Amino acid sequence: MKYKRFGRTNMNVSVVGLGAWEIGGNWGPIEEEHALKLLNLAYINGVNFFDTAPVYGFGKSEEVIGKFLNQIPRDKVYIATKCGLEWDSRGRIRNNLKKDRVLKEIDDSLTRLNTDYIDLYQIHWPDPNTSLEETSEALQKILDDGKARYIGVSNLNAHQIEELCEYIDIVSTQNYYNMLVRNVEKELFPIIKKFNLTLIPYSPLAKGLLTGKMTEDFEPSKNDPRSGDRIFWDKKLFLENLNKVEKIKEISNRLGKPLSQIAINWLLFHEEVSTVIAGTKNEKHLIENIKASDWEMTKDLFDEINKILF
Repeated sequence: MKYKRFGRTNMNVSVVGLGAWEIGGNWGPIEEEHALKLLNLAYINGVNFFDTAPVYGFGKSEEVIGKFLNQIPRDKVYIATKCGLEWDSRGRIRNNLKKDRVLKEIDDSLTRLNTDYIDLYQIHWPDPNTSLEETSEALQKILDDGKARYIGVSNLNAHQIEELCEYIDIVSTQNYYNMLVRNVEKELFPIIKKFNLTLIPYSPLAKGLLTGKMTEDFEPSKNDPRSGDRIFWDKKLFLENLNKVEKIKEISNRLGKPLSQIAINWLLFHEEVSTVIAGTKNEKHLIENIKASDWEMTKDLFDEINKILF
């Protein structure tokens, strides 16, 4: 495993991290024993960055990671979690970044994670009903109390990030970014550079499209999380992307490297990226993703792929 300084922090994170969305059961049910096995498998193969959120399984993902932390030295891993989404007894989710809510969320997360600090505490989604100034007051108190080491954001736009930086020091932004979903480059790369942030891409494999296993007739069911994603419901866009994937598969076959590793290394080629969080419930796929760190993409290969993507 290769490691990289996480932006301007003192954390050296594995370039391939583990996203724990699936561990919460959001992509179909998962047994706790299997989830713990995945976490430990990632850890013994060099992964030291684990990203979760309270809303993943309505606390389940954090709870499982808390049990995982019981089994290893806490200072050997970096735990990232989030705040800003709450749910009711019927599982209905709403945005809430009010100061008192954020201060409650950090304590709830610490309890579930069985730890006394979070390495990276992130705003999960913006809350249109709460000012960023109010939210930042809570986040600053969390920092001052030692409950989190660093603050980051997720899914905020450039204007929101710039405003937030007036109130509090943030070190990272986490966004939906991969070879097929690239709006981050135009919208956020300038602000990332301006404030010296680091980028954590999520869904690096485009929710399965960049595994190379989908065909033209793929159509997600209503309960499939992909059903609300434009790259799947927009049939024209889906077919255009599928054509790009087929061309990149030819490169994959030529190099003898899995398409998933090419997708991860394409992201890591960008200096803005420190770690790529790839989630999975499959042990084989987990190891395949981790082994992306065994090799690096060349400039020539990067350029060859970009000619396909543009």
